[in-house]
Amino acid sequence: MPDSLPKLPPGLAALLARASVGPQRLTEPAPSDEALRLAVAAALRAPDHAGVKPWRFVAISGDDRAAFGDFLAEAMARFRPDFPPDRIEKERMRPSRAPLFIVAGASIRHGFKIPVWEQQASAAAGVMNFLNALDAQGFGAFWASSPGLENPEVKKALGFEEGDMLLGWIMVGTPTAERTRPMRPEPDAFLRRWTKP
Repeated sequence: MPDSLPKLPPGLAALLARASVGPQRLTEPAPSDEALRLAVAAALRAPDHAGVKPWRFVAISGDDRAAFGDFLAEAMARFRPDFPPDRIEKERMRPSRAPLFIVAGASIRHGFKIPVWEQQASAAAGVMNFLNALDAQGFGAFWASSPGLENPEVKKALGFEEGDMLLGWIMVGTPTAERTRPMRPEPDAFLRRWTKP
């Protein structure tokens, strides 16, 4: 941000400074239960048309990460028999790449007055709040996707219903060094005003 800008409110300054931290740069400690609870509380502040409350998070830590990685690899081999062995192994190792592995999902109400896309959008907004809250507490996080998110067997094992959605894997820990804050494009390129013709 240019030095000429006025002093920003702390909350806005934190949002403008947030950046992902790759799992290779995450180490212990993971967030405490209270820090994680605060991040979920922030997620629950996302817009929620008609009070659907779609946000769901599943935390996997300690030895359970390797156990889940084994399950994920085996389930992927059944789901996608065409997957090459190196991709299967990547799925196996994914949960152990950071001290804490979070599965972000959405509990979806089908046939409800609120369209599914709105429920998905609310859940994704909650994930962003979750990431911002972790960042504000000094933790690093990385939101990733993989074909494993589309696997009904994985979804069921994590306690989700058939019509729910898995939105991503979130790897969390403490950054090993000052995180890189990539330069973002100028906001003017992403904002336009409509005026009456």
